[in-house]
Amino acid sequence: MFALRASCSSTLLAARRCPTFAPRFLQTTAVARAAAHEDLTTPASFLEETTFDQAVKPTQFELEDDGPPRGDGYGAPSPPLGRLGLVSKTFPLYRLHCHASRNNTIVTFTEPAGNTIAWYSGGSTKSKFKKGNRASYEAGYQCAVGIFQKIKETRNKVGDFRVELLFKGFGEGREAMKAALLAVEGNDIRHLVYQVVDRTPIKIGGTRSKKARRG
Repeated sequence: MFALRASCSSTLLAARRCPTFAPRFLQTTAVARAAAHEDLTTPASFLEETTFDQAVKPTQFELEDDGPPRGDGYGAPSPPLGRLGLVSKTFPLYRLHCHASRNNTIVTFTEPAGNTIAWYSGGSTKSKFKKGNRASYEAGYQCAVGIFQKIKETRNKVGDFRVELLFKGFGEGREAMKAALLAVEGNDIRHLVYQVVDRTPIKIGGTRSKKARRG
């Protein structure tokens, strides 16, 4: 509003300072007023000129619109793997027990039902270790090599299976079993191991421990 007043006042001031411009400006203003008066119409004339009874042609969007928007929806769920025939093969689970105590190392290979197939101890190896030597590292290593041979013979006889390795105790035979499994002697057995379990009991409270040995 203030800008419009400023522009009008500046225009009148310019017309006063320039007399030659005044007639042209006044003439132009009169013509503009007449044209504006012709464009103005009363409500009555507007109603007479406008026809509401004529049908309006619908647009293409209105012709295609037949309700609220709807999506394509989700497809049918994919069938499970079992319906496609992709069923994983299951193998019997045999067990290899390694009991490594302070006095001996005993390894036992059993069937899934628990029946013993073969076993080795520090005194039943080729070297026939005696007394405290039955718990040595070498005795445990020979036990592992001997039981690995029995596992290979059983596999050739009954077919493929998996082995669960169970440790009990913290004797030297425990480390000997792990070393033999990772060495060349365990190349044919390593891939059969399904899982490794530590079954060593942990004493929490309970009775008094055994007195330490003297000397």
